[in-house]
Amino acid sequence: MKKIIIILIMLMPLIICANSALALSGLRLLAVEAGARPVGMGGAFASVASDPYSMAYNPAAAYKKGPLAVSAGYNSYWQNIKIQTAYLSFEKKAITYSVGFQYGAVSNLEGRTAPSSDYYPFDAHDISLKTGASFRIDKDLVFGFALGWIFEKIESYRGSVLSADLGILATPIEKLNLGISALNLGSKMSIRKEKYSIPKMFRVGLSYEFKEFLPVVDLVIQDDKTHLHAGGEYSYQNMFFLRGGYRTGYDLNDFSLGAGFSKRNLRVDYAFMPYKEGLNDSHLISLTFNL
Repeated sequence: MKKIIIILIMLMPLIICANSALALSGLRLLAVEAGARPVGMGGAFASVASDPYSMAYNPAAAYKKGPLAVSAGYNSYWQNIKIQTAYLSFEKKAITYSVGFQYGAVSNLEGRTAPSSDYYPFDAHDISLKTGASFRIDKDLVFGFALGWIFEKIESYRGSVLSADLGILATPIEKLNLGISALNLGSKMSIRKEKYSIPKMFRVGLSYEFKEFLPVVDLVIQDDKTHLHAGGEYSYQNMFFLRGGYRTGYDLNDFSLGAGFSKRNLRVDYAFMPYKEGLNDSHLISLTFNL
């Protein structure tokens, strides 16, 4: 009962923050799911711990034991959109420190100075840099937070804003993880005379560790919609991995598939996510190194 009360107390500020997640937001490239492993599992990653990409979904889930883990990924997203990510985490004195970097670029956009003028090409860039920490506040309860700087440049105009992530990771029963997070909390971005919200998100996730199978499910509140993400990962001798997942409530994408291979300290992951309406498919590749 004591642990349940602690979890409920920790939930209160996150539930309050969920209301702000219902506002439409800009910086859409930063709302794209990060990492080939999470994407292959349907983007349901709020309760999956000890992976460098866990920080992107729940800062508390980044908690791990070990000196260093590093992941870097590349996402070919539609035709002219590229996203690059890098996350690392390390433990020191029972605290896990994490750093996350995400860069998105859209090239060859068309603009014009007047309705009758010719089009000219320009680019748009989004950058997110975050650093955080996670630590145990009880035997079965981890708290995590991250502070971030978000930057956007569109043509010659630019703006930046500070953000914060909050999260908890609980193990109410053995092998069952509960993850709750509120991401990208902050003031509005201002570019020229326009102001808009950054891509706030609220996640509640569950995962259960079987011997070779890890099923996962997340409830995600983003913009003005609620989505259900579900998926899983099958592991063969902790060397080969097969993944699949499904999302509800999105207009352009739903299912995804993935695979991975691990040898010693290195893991290679790949994910495939098709898009509708004639848009190109998304391919993600990630490399993870553990000491």
